[in-house]
Amino acid sequence: MAYGDALIIASDAPPSILPMSVGEMHLFSYLGCVLALFKGKAIGEWGYQYAVTSEGFPFSEELDAARESLFARGLIEMTDEQLMQPTQPQISDELELIQSLAHWISERRPWLRSATECALAFPVGAIRHAINQTPGVAVPLRLGQRRKLLDPDDVGLLYNEYEVVSKVLGPDVRDTLSPAVLWLSARVLRSGGGADLGL
Repeated sequence: MAYGDALIIASDAPPSILPMSVGEMHLFSYLGCVLALFKGKAIGEWGYQYAVTSEGFPFSEELDAARESLFARGLIEMTDEQLMQPTQPQISDELELIQSLAHWISERRPWLRSATECALAFPVGAIRHAINQTPGVAVPLRLGQRRKLLDPDDVGLLYNEYEVVSKVLGPDVRDTLSPAVLWLSARVLRSGGGADLGL
């Protein structure tokens, strides 16, 4: 699953946020996982786990191995600044091939695409800051510790936050991007000392 996710993030990311850093790929993957959680996907079904690094980025060993595989296969290139640039049309062709073989790609693609599209509404630094304020990330980050993310307590708190977001948006919202932007906005405002949604 991590290989498919790396393909989706690199292939579907808006051109304006490319090339992206390795840390940004992990951040978008983690945000996609949170969005899937909001849509009722069990954490255990995501297929790989995350830890928070001492630098404050969510990190997955499986996703990083997938990224290295994309590079080895010539589907992404690394710039002199160590940023990832997808190689087109090869990466899109690979994604379409994998999607034709693996039904789960179609389910995950909207979550990961919405995660990268959040970077059209916020600077990546603001997304990272908002994620850093989430329950499972904030404490280990303050202590400079590496810690596994999305344990049952973290998940429960995230569900509570999403209930607030859902009530604000109402029952007619079907897309993934609107709740993501509202959730991140509330976190950015909260950490900045402004009004929020009660998160």
